[in-house]
Amino acid sequence: MLQCAMHSPKRESRVGVPSRDLPLRLFNGIASRYEGPAAFFSYGQYRRWRRSLVSRLQLPAGSRVLDVCTGTGLVAMDIARRNQVHVVGIDISDGMLASAQCNLRGHDVQDIALVRGRAEHLPFPNATFDAVVFTYLLRYVQDPPAVLHELSRVLRPGGQLASLEFYVPPNPAIRPLWMAHAFLWMPLAARFLSPGWREVGGFLGPSITAFYKRHSLDDLRAMWASAGVKEARTKMLSLGGAVVMWGSKESANA
Repeated sequence: MLQCAMHSPKRESRVGVPSRDLPLRLFNGIASRYEGPAAFFSYGQYRRWRRSLVSRLQLPAGSRVLDVCTGTGLVAMDIARRNQVHVVGIDISDGMLASAQCNLRGHDVQDIALVRGRAEHLPFPNATFDAVVFTYLLRYVQDPPAVLHELSRVLRPGGQLASLEFYVPPNPAIRPLWMAHAFLWMPLAARFLSPGWREVGGFLGPSITAFYKRHSLDDLRAMWASAGVKEARTKMLSLGGAVVMWGSKESANA
């Protein structure tokens, strides 16, 4: 049974291609105190970003949805409430899953199951889900194209794929403000929260900028196309501080 618990992370020195255990190190360290600081550091935008992600899904009642990197279960709960569907939330972090379980009990949400597992090797048969969503995932895996193929594997033909991720604002007038937030203000403020948040506060800015130096939005669209989602669309949120991407997997007879 999942318990509401937190494990201390170890120091991660790399901000390029992540190590395999990086997500576990980071997110177990902030699992018991995630939602408040996440809202604070996004200037209250995190909830709006989740709503934007969930609004891309067009699903009939009773559909099956996989929420990858479910974290504390907020996206999964938003999906279940809005669409009256069955949601499976999967995450690598026991601490995050414990917090998600507490959230589900507190909000009396019935149609969500929680599973521990890795996005690289999903424990589901082919074409299990009508939609797959993921949040803040690709920066934490060593082979993003392979992970997208794995997400597509469990998605039925014609099913929907959608993601939410941080982004670096392209507007040259806005970008210096974002850089000051990501590299100065957030690491400084995070030092006063907990050892886990101190780790995350120093990691996020370098992680986000390093990822987009390696992969442009066009690169990501090409990865999605290779995984079977040929016409992925994007929408920037909060002046480019986040980006939503969504599309549908090609049908078998396409």
